[in-house]
Amino acid sequence: MKINYINRFNFYQAISILLIFLAFLSFFLGFYFDENSAGAGGPLGDFTHIHNNFNIFLNNDLKTAIAHPDYMDNRPPTSYILHNLLNPFAEDKLNYRRSVFLISLTIPILFYFSLKKNFKDTENVILILISSTILLSPYFRTTAFWGLQENYAFFFLFLTFISMSFLKENNNELSIKDYAQIFIITFLSSACFYFDQKLIIIPSICFFKIILSNNKIKLKFFTIICYFIFSLPYIYFMKVWGSLIPVPEARPDGLYIDHLGYASTIIAFYLLPLLFFKEIKLNLLIKNFFLNKKSYLLILPFILYLFFLLTSFEFSEKLSQGNGYIHKISFLIFDDPLYRSIFVCLSFFISWIIILISLDKKVTEYFVLIYFFILSIIMWPMYQEYFDPVIIVLAFTFFNLKIYPKYLNSIILYIYLSIFLISANIYYLL
Repeated sequence: MKINYINRFNFYQAISILLIFLAFLSFFLGFYFDENSAGAGGPLGDFTHIHNNFNIFLNNDLKTAIAHPDYMDNRPPTSYILHNLLNPFAEDKLNYRRSVFLISLTIPILFYFSLKKNFKDTENVILILISSTILLSPYFRTTAFWGLQENYAFFFLFLTFISMSFLKENNNELSIKDYAQIFIITFLSSACFYFDQKLIIIPSICFFKIILSNNKIKLKFFTIICYFIFSLPYIYFMKVWGSLIPVPEARPDGLYIDHLGYASTIIAFYLLPLLFFKEIKLNLLIKNFFLNKKSYLLILPFILYLFFLLTSFEFSEKLSQGNGYIHKISFLIFDDPLYRSIFVCLSFFISWIIILISLDKKVTEYFVLIYFFILSIIMWPMYQEYFDPVIIVLAFTFFNLKIYPKYLNSIILYIYLSIFLISANIYYLL
C-alpha cells in the first residue's frame, strides 16, 4: 500500500514538472508565433496605440505628453514614462515587445514567492505549478506578447503581497524598520493603481488592513500620509485631463445593470476550479450550501434581479466586444433571442451560486467582489480581461481563502485554464 502511494506521488510530481515545462514552452512559442489569444493583439491591434503613445512621451516633455491630443489610453502613462527613462531599446517596436515579454517572465516567479508566503507547508513543485498557470491566461499572454500595459500591475501586486506578509502588528516601541515597511507597502500598492486603475483595490485592502490592525496610531497616521503623497501625481493627471481618465470615449455613460450578471459569470468562471481546493469535497460543499437556510437569503435578491432583466433588457444585440465568454457562447449556440435570453439568465444564476459556494464569508472577499460588481456596472464595454487573471491571483493571495493546494487539484486548475486558452485561440482564429 505504501509503495502504491509513493508511486502515485511520483506520478503526480512528474506530471506537474512536465506541465510546468509546457507552460513556459507555450509562452515562448506564443511570442515567437505572434499569438493573439485575447483579440487585442496583432500588429494592427492595441499595440499600434501603445507604441504611438510611447513615441508621444519620447518626443515631448512630460507635461505636453500627458495632455497630448493623440494620447490614446484610458490608463495612467506610468509605463510610457518608465520605458522612456529606463529602456534604451524601446524605440524599436520589436525590442519594445521583447522588453515587455521579459518583464512578464518575472511575474510567475513573484507569484511563486507569494504562494510560498501563503502556503508555507505546501511542496514547491505544487506552488510552481500553480504559479505557472498565470502563463496560460489569454490576457496575460497577449499583454506580454504585444507590449500592452496590464502585466506591470501584477509585478507590483505580488511585491505588495510579499511586503504585507512581513508586516507584524506592533504593540511595542516603533522603530525605523516599521516606518520603512509601511512606506514600501504604500509605495508598491500605489504602483498597482498607477499601472492599472482597477487595481485600486490593492492599496484599499492594504490601507484598511493597516488602519484596522493593532499597530500604533503613529504608524497608522504615517500610512495615511504616505497614501496621500502617492496620490498627488494622479491628482495632477486629473487636473491635466480634466477627468478621472484621459480618453473621453472610455468614460462611463450611465449604469449598465446587465453587467452585474455578465460579471458574475466571469468571476464564477475563475472561482469554479478553486472549489476543488477546498477541504470539503465538492458534493458536500453543494449539499451544505443548499441545506443552509441563510443561503436562500442571498439567492433571492439575485432571482429578483434576473426577473428585472428578463422584463427590461434585450439579449438580442450582439456586441462586437465585451461581456465575456457567456455572451459570445450564447450567439454561437442560439439564433432565437428567447432561447438566448433563457441561456444567459440561467448562466447568471448558476454563476451566482458558484460564487456563493466559493466564498468563505470573509470581509476581504465581500469587499473585493462588491468592488468588482460596482466597477462592472459603470464600464462600457466590460471585458473579460478586467477579471483575468486578477480573480485567481487574488484568490491565492489577498482573498486568504481556505484552500489547500495539492497535486491533483493544481493539475485540474492547469488543465481547466489550458482548455480556456486553446478555446480562446480557436475563437480568434476563426
